[in-house]
Amino acid sequence: MLNLFKIERYKMRRFTPFYASMGFLVFLVIYDLIVGIKQSYIDAFPNGRMYDGFKDGISDLSFSFLIGMLIAWYVGIDFTNRTLHRVIVTGNQRWKIVISQLMATSILTTIFHLGLAVETTIQYGRGFGYSFDGFNKKDIVWVGVVILQMIAMNAFYMLIAYICGNAYTALFACVSVAFIGGNILRNLLYGNVIYDHSFLCFARSSSNSDLIPCAICAIIAIVVFVTVTIRFFNKRDVSN
Repeated sequence: MLNLFKIERYKMRRFTPFYASMGFLVFLVIYDLIVGIKQSYIDAFPNGRMYDGFKDGISDLSFSFLIGMLIAWYVGIDFTNRTLHRVIVTGNQRWKIVISQLMATSILTTIFHLGLAVETTIQYGRGFGYSFDGFNKKDIVWVGVVILQMIAMNAFYMLIAYICGNAYTALFACVSVAFIGGNILRNLLYGNVIYDHSFLCFARSSSNSDLIPCAICAIIAIVVFVTVTIRFFNKRDVSN
């Protein structure tokens, strides 16, 4: 497992789409520092604060399609360039490959999502004033639950990528599912108990009524998706 993760770590350092995504976040931060929040929004919410930006950012799934793209490309390219075949024939167990890829993609997408939360927080700070009023220790638990949901989301998109078996089909499938699940359904099913506590909708608050069911559902989803992916991968012929 350690050797496999060393391979994944090497791949992460050379994964250009991730750097492009982080560059996009840096651009947003610079833009927010220059422009900030529109005055009309400040007038509508005169009591806004930087903490509101953190709350919006940590639960935001506006860029879920980009997360789906990162996972699909990272996993799917190994099928396309036959990297998986070479890893398997050297004697590595398939379940270890799945776990190491889940760890790698989770690191990449978590960094991106936390970067998005920081970007939104800075945006609100620029508009309403920089203050840590409202932040508390429970927000750490909130972030932890969201990361757990992120891992569940990664496991889901990884399963799709393994089923597709190549980078381009996986890209189309994962981005489409991410756009529907994270963007369209978020507007249609807002307030739905099942959707609000699924990995497709990050925890909306730091209350126990949100965090506990979200964490439980995420753990169940991780176990289910990883198990199904491993079983599917064990039966798949990747020699061609």
